[in-house]
Amino acid sequence: LIEMLGLGSMVKQLLFGKKQPEDIYKDQGGSRKTFMSVLEAMFHDLPDDKITKPFIKLYELEYMDAVSGNDAQNLCHVASKAAASTLINKYPNVSSINVMVLNPNEYFQKLIADLAIVYDKQLTKLVCKIPPMLPYTLTAPNLVELDLRLESSLHQSLPTIFPQSLQRIHISFDDVQFSWDMFRIGNESKAIVFNSLVDLSITGMDQFSVTGNVVHANDLDLVFPKLERLHLENTSLTRKDAQAMMGHGLKRLSYEGSIITASQLCKQPLRNLDTLNLVWVEEEYPEETDDFIPLANEIFNKTDGIEHVRCEIRATYYYWSMVGIDWPYLTHLSLNFAIPFKKLFDMLPKVPNLVFLKLVIYYHYANEINEVREFLTSIQERYPEPSSSKIETLYLTGKFNQPCSYLCRQLLSGRAVENLKWYWPQLKDIKFQD
Repeated sequence: LIEMLGLGSMVKQLLFGKKQPEDIYKDQGGSRKTFMSVLEAMFHDLPDDKITKPFIKLYELEYMDAVSGNDAQNLCHVASKAAASTLINKYPNVSSINVMVLNPNEYFQKLIADLAIVYDKQLTKLVCKIPPMLPYTLTAPNLVELDLRLESSLHQSLPTIFPQSLQRIHISFDDVQFSWDMFRIGNESKAIVFNSLVDLSITGMDQFSVTGNVVHANDLDLVFPKLERLHLENTSLTRKDAQAMMGHGLKRLSYEGSIITASQLCKQPLRNLDTLNLVWVEEEYPEETDDFIPLANEIFNKTDGIEHVRCEIRATYYYWSMVGIDWPYLTHLSLNFAIPFKKLFDMLPKVPNLVFLKLVIYYHYANEINEVREFLTSIQERYPEPSSSKIETLYLTGKFNQPCSYLCRQLLSGRAVENLKWYWPQLKDIKFQD
């Protein structure tokens, strides 16, 4: 249930000793202990604080169902408050709470809330991978890092969290909408100012490939004076919010999801970036196939001056004509589908600044392997002179339980490797991973 930094082995010995883990939940009569008694025993018997800034990690108790009924529920809530009070008396310097629970229940949520209350003024990091039952207002004036998972299915009321000190925020949500209003201080406020925020990550619902919306009251402005890194996954922004986030200070932009949403995001100026990472999950969006190349061309023609422009395309099959591509500033390309080598060679002149290429290789029939082997061993006969490619690293990986090492032994004979290095003069490494 709890792990203290620097005290992990002591706590494990205290709780389990040489017994089986489930024995802690049973008293001498063989019946299971209540959640209340477990909390009381644990927190009262922990060793004294011997370190400057311990952190708390909460895990899942397997036998939470030992308590039921209204009276027991009230007792658990009382025990939670008592445990939190005991903990801050024994460990007054705790600055970080990290909650990792797969199947949360109200007891855990109440305990998280009570811990947040008692440590509110000194918390610098709060990570809740479950929907927390946080206090209505979490002041946390020194909170630097916030990582929350929000689930609308539990009908939780979002806490109000003061944003001024936050430097890193990661929000993940499973509904189709997330609101910034949780950071709004007072109904009269016309803006949310993240004075210290450097790193922002928003992950939307991805189970059914739904792109989530990030919203807030229409009269509210977002201000990010120091934002440097922005990561969005299956998330769409309003144009107003995109403009606020992608200001002059933004250096790194990462997006994963639909190319249509990516193209809308990249309509904002990109010239101040030093890194652009794009992951397009095209097997999830088959209706976008016809628009893929034009949209990708539009994005990559705006990336002049960006030092690292990376793109990963995740698709089940190769189903585009790459003839029309125009990606002059792309530096890293990962293709998560098997593309015929002849088509790959034909498209690479349109990606002149590529330095890293990652390919998936897998073949269903022996004749496919023979065709690829024949192509690789005859490159110098097919092409009269080496290319102007800047590729330095070729990374190969397998798929569908086909070991890449086996296929590489079949395909990359000495002659094939010599030909690749001849055609790509700057090629230094050929790596592969099963």
